[in-house]
Amino acid sequence: MTARRDVLVVGAGPIGLVAALLLADAGIRTTLVEKETEPGDLPRAISLQDESFRTLEQLGLADALKAESLLDTGSRYFGLGDRLLLEARPVTSRLGHPAKTQFDQPILERLLWERAVAHEGLEFLRGAEATAITQDSDGVSVTVTTGEKTRTLTADWLIGADGGRSLTRRAVGIDLAGTTQPQRWIVVDLHNEPRARDPFAEFHGDGERPYVLVPGVKGRLRIEFMLFDDEDPDEMTTPERIRELVVPRFRAELTPDDVRRAVVYIAHQRVARTYRAGRTFLVGDAAHLMPPFAGQGLNAGIRDATNLTWKLIEAITGGATERLLDSYEVERRTHGAAMVTVSRRIGAVVMATHPVVTRVRDTVVRTVSLIPCVREFLANMRFIAPPDYTAGVAARAHGVTLDTVTVGRALSQPVVRDATGAERGLDAHLGRGWALLQIGGPPDAAVDAYWDAIGARRLCVRAPGSEPIDGMVTETTAVLTSGAGTLPVFVAVRPDRYVAAVFDSAGEQRVVERLRAFIDDRARRTDPSSGIPHSRPPLNRSIR
Repeated sequence: MTARRDVLVVGAGPIGLVAALLLADAGIRTTLVEKETEPGDLPRAISLQDESFRTLEQLGLADALKAESLLDTGSRYFGLGDRLLLEARPVTSRLGHPAKTQFDQPILERLLWERAVAHEGLEFLRGAEATAITQDSDGVSVTVTTGEKTRTLTADWLIGADGGRSLTRRAVGIDLAGTTQPQRWIVVDLHNEPRARDPFAEFHGDGERPYVLVPGVKGRLRIEFMLFDDEDPDEMTTPERIRELVVPRFRAELTPDDVRRAVVYIAHQRVARTYRAGRTFLVGDAAHLMPPFAGQGLNAGIRDATNLTWKLIEAITGGATERLLDSYEVERRTHGAAMVTVSRRIGAVVMATHPVVTRVRDTVVRTVSLIPCVREFLANMRFIAPPDYTAGVAARAHGVTLDTVTVGRALSQPVVRDATGAERGLDAHLGRGWALLQIGGPPDAAVDAYWDAIGARRLCVRAPGSEPIDGMVTETTAVLTSGAGTLPVFVAVRPDRYVAAVFDSAGEQRVVERLRAFIDDRARRTDPSSGIPHSRPPLNRSIR
């Protein structure tokens, strides 16, 4: 019988796998429950952002996925007569990975799945369906059925990563707020694309049958067509109708082997009313369902997993307060809801078919694009805003700034050189937990004992031209050190690579007091002999 675990994860789609692996890599006793026996083989999500690659790099999978992906892609939006209205060019990412990539979800799922199967610290129950969930102030219980056998698993915490029809969400009484998009779309995934295409996702609002075209590598191509109200989805996905849609407009020929899949989907625009109920948390589609037009669904889910898992690790090591755990919803639900709204608005622009509406749309886009700042805003896709966690685990210190570091935003990842002469991304030097960077000043500047108590890794970052020694790295191009002075400035970096604080020695105590409201170093507990967290330390305050 499985002993009580620290965390149970229900659902081994890509988000559940990411969450389980992040926990297991940190030494957390984790069980992953999945009713299927093999990874998914459907190419659902197709767009991956730099921040998602940053998490996959931490799991050791980024390079393998990049080898099967179309990197550094942009977007193009076309109006009536297939006239180009807007081009969002590939942009340089400050996070050390391509800003936008077209990938293949089955490849990602298999990479994650195989790593989970091989992970000695992760209990991965395949072919096991969660059928009931209960919880109280002390923990959670999940009834699992495997074949004809039923058993109950118990843990301190539960992550529901079980998709849009989430049993977890229903079991803990959380409902979804939002609507369902009335328009239906046909998704056609093709093999053997005979010609090379530009690295752009194309959104065609032609006023007749809007469609989206997304190229991949190794002959992969996705085409999505809007379905009209009077069209039957079963009839429209027959081989004959798919051929009519594709040939000759997109392909000169189409054989049955060229069609990977053809399905009809209806997009939902819904967000869970809360991401947490007691000891249970929702991630991915269990927490939010969004239209595909902004490519944010899977990326938002990976952000969820990355954000939540480090906070659960703190809860298990004993230092987390209720405020830290509640910050998961504060940080992630706000951004998740914003991405649902952005996705819906992009879809409304693409899906317009009324002649007057489409003409007005084209005229407005062309007109506002004549304004340089607006054109730059649209071309760099700044309408897809990155997360801002200043309302969560963050502390502002007045009067202290760094030009390229923003509290509440993701830390840039410059290339740095260490004492051995090796050049790598900064993340390779930050470790798995907290990090405290020092910019400028003597390398042995004194800091509060709080940082050692929460396990923060100290690292001095120097401007290009400096000679690194142990405990120090030098940027190959000035990024974090741009504009730095002679006095030391410190950057507190959270385990998810977001900036918690920027401060100098005079403001340090204020920062420590603010962060202690989330992580109380005086309550943080680990096994002194092994360094492994105790199995079930209490929170500083009682569970809701």
